[in-house]
Amino acid sequence: MKFISDPNFSHSLFKDVVRIDYQSDMPPYLINDYGYTYLMFCYGDFEAVDHKGNLVPVPQKLVKGTGDYFSITAHKDNIWITLEMPNHVLYNITGIPSNRSRNVLYDLESYVDPTVLDSLYDALRNKESISGIIETVDEHLSHYYSKWGRPLKSTPIVEYIYQEKGLITLADLQVQFPYSERTLERMFNKEVGCSPYRFICLVRFNYVIREIENNPEVLISDLTAQYNYYDHSHFEKDFQKFLGQSVSNYKNEFNPLLTQALARKFVKADDA
Repeated sequence: MKFISDPNFSHSLFKDVVRIDYQSDMPPYLINDYGYTYLMFCYGDFEAVDHKGNLVPVPQKLVKGTGDYFSITAHKDNIWITLEMPNHVLYNITGIPSNRSRNVLYDLESYVDPTVLDSLYDALRNKESISGIIETVDEHLSHYYSKWGRPLKSTPIVEYIYQEKGLITLADLQVQFPYSERTLERMFNKEVGCSPYRFICLVRFNYVIREIENNPEVLISDLTAQYNYYDHSHFEKDFQKFLGQSVSNYKNEFNPLLTQALARKFVKADDA
């Protein structure tokens, strides 16, 4: 696979942009939720299977928000372009309560002029730099940005959870923001797509995974202590919740370094 990205990327709406060129057939690989909304442009035939094992159609131009893990199978010469946006953008695009949008791959043609989308889709195919991709997307979609990026009540709360790396409680949210637990629950289900507690756990889990990816030699005891897990079994429960399997069974050809690090630092420690 050929990855194209820019670590110094900055944009008023998009948080990150990645292009993947598949240079050979790929076995199914697991993708977990990161709590963001994504615009995706897919070239070639992709197979997606949701967390329940159901086949999910993959539109050529799609938008998706928070949800559960799923697996993707890609083939040689396929192209996948992903633009990451803040979580609340999905609700602004669709107008559909986000708890009804979990695990839904929305066809972008339902929300954007199909003629504009077709032009964008054709123009993006041969853009092999992040600057070229974003210039093309801006040219076609910039007049949507003010509506899509409009902050919601949940927006500063989500930003705070990320800022704190998920190392907070529901009680902390009620101290920082003028909402009851019940109001937070309703707000997050409508605008985010899950409960505030699940979102906090999701953010913390993803920071742990990033730590493992960036430092494969990290000690499990240090990592669980740093991220306020009670013990290894507590982390295992989150792993099962967000990736659908145990640490010992995890295998992802898409991210072999993470697989190897988990096998070395977690599985063998249990066997010792």
